[in-house]
Amino acid sequence: MIPGDDRRNGTARVDLPSPETGSGAAMASEARASVRNAGLLVVQWGAQVAGAFLFAALVPRLMGPETYGRYALISSLSLWFILAGGLGIQAVISRYVPGLAGDRAGLARFFGRLFTVRVGGGFLAACLFLLLTALWFPDLDRTALFWVACAVGVQSVTRLFFSLFLGLNRAALWGMGQVVRGWTVLALLVPGYLWGGLQGACLGLLAAELVVLALGLWWARPHLAFARPRLDVWRLAPYLRFGLTVFASQLLVAGAQRSGDALVRVVSGDYQQVGFFGLAYSVYMILALAVSQVTWSFMPLFTSLLARQRPDLLCAWVERLLKGLAVAGVLAVYGLLFLGDDLVPLVFGEVYRPVGANLVPLTASLLLLALTNVGGLLALVYERPRVALKAAALQLVAFWALAPVLIAWQGGWGACLAVCIATAVDAVYFSRTVGRQAAYSLRGWWLAIAWAALFLPVLALRGSWGVNAGLFGVFVAAYYGTLRWRQVLTPGEISAVMEVIRRGMPGTKAPEPDGWA
Repeated sequence: MIPGDDRRNGTARVDLPSPETGSGAAMASEARASVRNAGLLVVQWGAQVAGAFLFAALVPRLMGPETYGRYALISSLSLWFILAGGLGIQAVISRYVPGLAGDRAGLARFFGRLFTVRVGGGFLAACLFLLLTALWFPDLDRTALFWVACAVGVQSVTRLFFSLFLGLNRAALWGMGQVVRGWTVLALLVPGYLWGGLQGACLGLLAAELVVLALGLWWARPHLAFARPRLDVWRLAPYLRFGLTVFASQLLVAGAQRSGDALVRVVSGDYQQVGFFGLAYSVYMILALAVSQVTWSFMPLFTSLLARQRPDLLCAWVERLLKGLAVAGVLAVYGLLFLGDDLVPLVFGEVYRPVGANLVPLTASLLLLALTNVGGLLALVYERPRVALKAAALQLVAFWALAPVLIAWQGGWGACLAVCIATAVDAVYFSRTVGRQAAYSLRGWWLAIAWAALFLPVLALRGSWGVNAGLFGVFVAAYYGTLRWRQVLTPGEISAVMEVIRRGMPGTKAPEPDGWA
């Protein structure tokens, strides 16, 4: 039994480790840093949502469904190649940099080798993007593709610098890269489109990525002063084997997650359906990114707990994380069901009303995404990247087997349903594999969902937007009260997390550099 563990009604009260010993103090500090960074990531997510909704309100209206469909296809395809240029290095950094945090020279050497590999991978990814997209979609503008290819190469390097903060247990800085990217793209893409159409919009993407790269270099400077690129990359062989396995799984996941636009285009032949799906998927990815960032922010803590042979605390933190993600997912689902029909045409325009229906299966998949993200993270913590690889292969096969049939049946909505089903397949596999090794319980996760299901009949009372907003507010209060009543969510858990978040981000000043690495 874990100290402070209360398993009644499937809940667990998880205390921070006791600070009475050096090990306990270190674990307590790491736990507080992880929760604090997770809380700050949630705050940053609010800024991302604001920027994304402003983008959605301006760009699709400005471009129109046809041009926006082309832009959505280009930007979706670019993410495949950005991932390809990454070579799984983010997983390497987040898994192994925590052990180098106190070794300034070793960290600089390690990062210098990773930088060399990432630059080469980014250049190759940019070239392949330009070549393959021009061959696959000859109707797309070649100049626009060239500017996006350059952005692919730059972003591959940019993400390396921001991944460093994740390994240093400063996930809030890691997440700031995405926040800055979103707002900078909005600031530069709109004038770019007004100036040069689709070509100008894609040039704006490149300019925004250069701004984010400059910011990442500046923030990473205290940790990497006097570091330089290194050519002895063969020393990374053990790490790259781990990273390449993760990279293969990420590429397969990207094949499932990022091929929807292309499949809708090929099967339906309708760029409007591509636009409807792409816009809905962009909204979904904002929510999915929040789930992913919060989950990954716990990587240093989970790695440290496993290294200190504290599987009991690791299990307890996993269960708390899953429960919190389930509650957040429930609020997202009900928010869409109550308010989606009013907000979607208001934000995107009446012509994009089908986007609301597309969001229903996508938002429901967020509940399952919590299981897949936590399972994938634990596979890396336990150094079992092949489990993540097999799960990604299952997800890809499931999506590609279902998507063409469902798209032919219901267009973009069918593609969204295929995403949900493929995520469910992934969640079941992770729960049956990593779940057995880590021995965590899903009881808190499914209780949070089960109690929410009791409120589904309230949806029959929907009416005007004012009534719907009021019903959603009543649901939130009643749902919270139910979780408190059944002790699925306790006041102690909420107050402990809020107290950690209120303390702010830990201020750590890096030592002055003492020479070249």
